[in-house]
Amino acid sequence: MTDSVLIQVAVDTPVRGLFDYRLKSAQTEALIGCRVLVPFGHRELIGVIIRELDDSHTVAADKLRDVIQVIDPTPLLDPHCIELLLWSAGYYQYAVGAAVFTALPPALRKNKPAEISQSRVWLTQGEADTASLNRAPKQREVFDWLSQQPTGASDDALRQQFGPISTCLKSLEQRGLIFNQLSDALATQQASEKTTTLETQAPELTTEQADAYQQIAATLDSFAVHLLEGVTGSGKTEVYFALIEQLLNASGERQESAEPAQILIIVPEIGLTPQLLRRLNDRFQIPIATLHSNISEQQRQDTWLRIGLGQYQIILGTRLSVFTPIANLALIIIDEEHDHSLKQQEGFLYHARDVAIYRARMLQIPIVLGSATPSLESTLNAKQDRYNHLLMRQRAQATPLPRMQLVDMRALPARDILSPTLRQAMHRHLEAGNQVILFLNRRGFAPALICHECAWVAQCDRCDAKLTFHSNNAKLYCHHCDHRRSKPEQCPSCQSNNLLLVGFGTQRIEQLLADEFKQYSAIRFDRDAIKRKGQLEQILEDIQEQRHSIIIGTQILSKGHDFPRVSLVGVLDIDYGIFSADYRALEHSAQLLTQVAGRSGRRKEQGEVVIQSHAPDHPLLQSLIAKGYPDFAEQALALRQSCNLPPYSYQMLLRARATHADHAQQFLQQAKQLAQKQLASDLQIMGPLPSTMEKRAGKFRAVVLFSANSRRSLSLGTADWLQQLHRLPEARRVQWNLDIDPLEGI
Repeated sequence: MTDSVLIQVAVDTPVRGLFDYRLKSAQTEALIGCRVLVPFGHRELIGVIIRELDDSHTVAADKLRDVIQVIDPTPLLDPHCIELLLWSAGYYQYAVGAAVFTALPPALRKNKPAEISQSRVWLTQGEADTASLNRAPKQREVFDWLSQQPTGASDDALRQQFGPISTCLKSLEQRGLIFNQLSDALATQQASEKTTTLETQAPELTTEQADAYQQIAATLDSFAVHLLEGVTGSGKTEVYFALIEQLLNASGERQESAEPAQILIIVPEIGLTPQLLRRLNDRFQIPIATLHSNISEQQRQDTWLRIGLGQYQIILGTRLSVFTPIANLALIIIDEEHDHSLKQQEGFLYHARDVAIYRARMLQIPIVLGSATPSLESTLNAKQDRYNHLLMRQRAQATPLPRMQLVDMRALPARDILSPTLRQAMHRHLEAGNQVILFLNRRGFAPALICHECAWVAQCDRCDAKLTFHSNNAKLYCHHCDHRRSKPEQCPSCQSNNLLLVGFGTQRIEQLLADEFKQYSAIRFDRDAIKRKGQLEQILEDIQEQRHSIIIGTQILSKGHDFPRVSLVGVLDIDYGIFSADYRALEHSAQLLTQVAGRSGRRKEQGEVVIQSHAPDHPLLQSLIAKGYPDFAEQALALRQSCNLPPYSYQMLLRARATHADHAQQFLQQAKQLAQKQLASDLQIMGPLPSTMEKRAGKFRAVVLFSANSRRSLSLGTADWLQQLHRLPEARRVQWNLDIDPLEGI
């Protein structure tokens, strides 16, 4: 027996490739997927074992360094996850080690044991006097629910049931009504729920839902990509739930030794998780794992480890959950598959939808892509029969789709924010006891502060962008770098006091409504209104409970929320996408408009949508209003094809940013010259060009765009070319990255 083995280790460094080390025989209990501590230059770094080697082809035997410490007795990453990460790093041209460590929870990127912490389990006191709860309805609700849990409930279970609850629990504990003890909270939760795995009354599927379910269910033992395109309110979630129930029931019918099936549901943003989590909890009385950035490091680590052990059957997460080790993954669901939030925009620039499709193929399991407004890429794949296209054109409640009306704002005074048509509709719907959404994709009070005398405009010092005035603290904000400063009393250029706020944002709409619609409570639903943990859940609950009649919001409103009493949606300005230089902006605006319009008329009444525009005659906008998103997608695809734009071609974008504009330009020029010599000859190369917003956060930005008619042409020689970019003379003066399949324009 040899006294050591050779291994390749992924280390969290931008240097591409894996690194060879020697593992002494005393440490050979370490397996692929375990963390190790290794010497790296003059430092000691954490690494993950990726594979064993027969021989090192990069380092001489006498130069190999020894592993310092094996951290994990058992693997953190299974072979499938490692294969997925290797493929993803290769496809997106990213350093393998950095990709691997992106997939690990932050707490596991350190030299600490991968242990599941004990959690508190809450129980009610016997013979408790609850008279003091008569004036505390929330505490009464929590206490009564907890009384029905014979083995208690964990913090996670209570949080899933009631949302943010720490203050309530503390009050109940101080009253002597409940107590807690340390325990394996998940086991306790499972023990209390094992007799009620599924809700008995699942709603009956509509004909369209049943057809979609049956087609997907027929592929549960094989790889297939299903594009589930259903109008808003058609009940795509019920199709998901029927599939989940099928897999859970099948798991229950197997022998005790069989591993239970696990289902991964990926949503674009945290904003979608509270409502979907509540519906999952109501339907499936089993612990549900949630993975997103709004949970603590310890909670993320515990959940991540439990998922790998197969202790959760349903996993709900945002894009990073696509890399989570899942012991017996049987189905992947991507909700709102068109959403740009599924593409990471910093660091490891992967697209969770595309990575998930590769994972499903690798595991030979089905994947469902759900959307009312599928991306043009997915639409084309369905047209070419790469995906099974499932259409649901009717709303589940048999409610007709909302009436859509375009209002020409050119005939109105420029200062008018709400057209007479929209004002009248608002009064009509509010007086009927319904709720109204006002959609505007601009935060703040006013997008610009200008001087009436000399035309000075308040600009961000660090970005090529105007500052937005926020009225709640009377400050000017940059929505690109978060720079902020106080509103000046005088013009810095001419000292005039005649400073004007121009344009409007969500805060200004809120103020306007306080004057004209003061008898109706209004709430803002945008990033500025959701600062603290728990605020999102509280706002959603307030809307559901009709504590507010008017909801003013940005694109976060379009993210699949179900507001039963909303009957009118007012879209205050849809023109950005029509006039944008980014060719994807029109598609994004059409998706946004369709999604937000779908928030109206979700129950029995037909909804109404009023869309204000300065370009009401635009042919694609007219097509969208008259014939719906599928017809728009057909025309948009034809336009893309005529211009040879994605998805009919393939792109990658080399971005650079530097303190001095000429440094970014020089680096990109050198990179372009190198590419012309080394990359495929049929590549089209555009640039270097300044970015649309050239200066951002104090850095000057520029790009080179590469286009090709085949994926092979785009990738041929790219890895070697990237290695050489690090050695270019200007490389040390700039920050740069390569974006494969970019969703953001130049």
